[in-house]
Amino acid sequence: MTSFQIFRTLMHQGWLSFRRAHYFERSMGIKALMAFVAIVFLWYAYLLGLMLPSLLQQIFPDKEAHEAFFAIWLYIYAADLTMRLFMQKLPKQLIQSYLSLPVSRNTLAGYILARSWFNIYNICLFALLIPFYKSVLHHPLPDQAFWLAILASILLAGVNHAIIIWAKAWPFRIAAIMLPVLLIAGTGLFGIAINPPLFMAFSEQAGKAFISGNGWAFILPALIIGIFQYLSHRGLCTSFYDWAGTTTVRVRSRASFLERIFARVPVYGLFWELEWRLIKRNKRSVGGLRQWPLVIIGLPLFFYFDPFDNASMYMYLLVMVAGGYGYFHLQYTFSWESRFFDLIASRQTDLHAFIRAKYYFYLAMGLLQILPVLLLLVFLRPDLVWPLAGMFLYVTGPVFAFMMHTGIGSSTRIDPNKRASFNFEGTSGTLFLVVFVSMFSVVVLMGLAYFLPLAKETGLALLTAGLGLMFILLHKVWIKAIEQKFLRRKYHNLNKYRG
Repeated sequence: MTSFQIFRTLMHQGWLSFRRAHYFERSMGIKALMAFVAIVFLWYAYLLGLMLPSLLQQIFPDKEAHEAFFAIWLYIYAADLTMRLFMQKLPKQLIQSYLSLPVSRNTLAGYILARSWFNIYNICLFALLIPFYKSVLHHPLPDQAFWLAILASILLAGVNHAIIIWAKAWPFRIAAIMLPVLLIAGTGLFGIAINPPLFMAFSEQAGKAFISGNGWAFILPALIIGIFQYLSHRGLCTSFYDWAGTTTVRVRSRASFLERIFARVPVYGLFWELEWRLIKRNKRSVGGLRQWPLVIIGLPLFFYFDPFDNASMYMYLLVMVAGGYGYFHLQYTFSWESRFFDLIASRQTDLHAFIRAKYYFYLAMGLLQILPVLLLLVFLRPDLVWPLAGMFLYVTGPVFAFMMHTGIGSSTRIDPNKRASFNFEGTSGTLFLVVFVSMFSVVVLMGLAYFLPLAKETGLALLTAGLGLMFILLHKVWIKAIEQKFLRRKYHNLNKYRG
């Protein structure tokens, strides 16, 4: 076969692999829910793009809307690079079966690089950018300004893509990762701490160079993309058998310092040690854990630069972050252990202590995350300290109880070594409703706070904190109910997870 025929065969078989993925086998209801959520996110991005000109004019009254946007352009793509660093992966699972066949490494590497361009990270920003560019890039600007801005955005997204792919494909990965880290740190240090006006002026001039049709403005990012794609190709050709798409996780035979501390705690220590090892030794769980430190910095900065200056409109979204890592992990409370569920259910384990230890563990993790966030808000947005503290108690109280209680009925076996982002394994209509109810239950509390003879934020903080404290103090009662439900469904779940 020629290289072209091999490439075409790889594309065809890649499409078959995508089409046969497990999430296409879900019910029509789940597919409809997933499509609905995607459409909602795109719609919100489109609306934000329409509102962005007026928001920018309020923040930068002395600039035109497109000039104000170009002044923060590089900040946006630095944030995009940060997200890609944590979430974007190589599509390496597509070539495992070919490594032992007489297929050219150059062809495989070329296919990997071509396939890597078709990902959500390269297009998600355009739902916001296209309506924004359409509304601001008009007369007296050149007629082609809109298309030049689109092309510039494609090139900048391509630069981020090429850098991340190189960092993930280069044999010396730790050293390669330092480049995006330094770019992100440099943007934060110079663009936020040292000289923000100069950095914003440079960003604005770069944007104006693009829409004016300056050739060098387009040649430079294209050259950067070409160089990093060449380096990525070389890196892939020399390191196929080093990474090969394996999901094996390296496990240390000796306990870490933190695990030894957990093991010394009476009653709950061994359960905590097990929980920590489950998180650290599985690809999916540790991938989610690495994203949470960003919240500690990003959440206070988001509220400090809040373009709407109305924190109450985000309160239902705070449910997802106020409880820390536990909010996402406890969606799969018991199905996470489905791979060794027989061991838990068949041994003489103190289930009450097991469930309490799990709750205490994620309560402590949430507390460790929320404390630095609250400390930063004291200096940046002191008016939000008490509402966020109340939200933390609400999430770690009734929301955690709700998730752990419904989690017993999860019907899917979880593979913890699959990726953390855009992983639909374990999703179901019930889980969607659980997340939906937990998020929008805050809206009910906001309605009750409206009738209290207090400021809206103060009333909401009191309601969430009071309800949260009540559930936390009475945790032994609802954990007992969870234990009894667990025992009633034990044999049903044993049969389910063996299937």
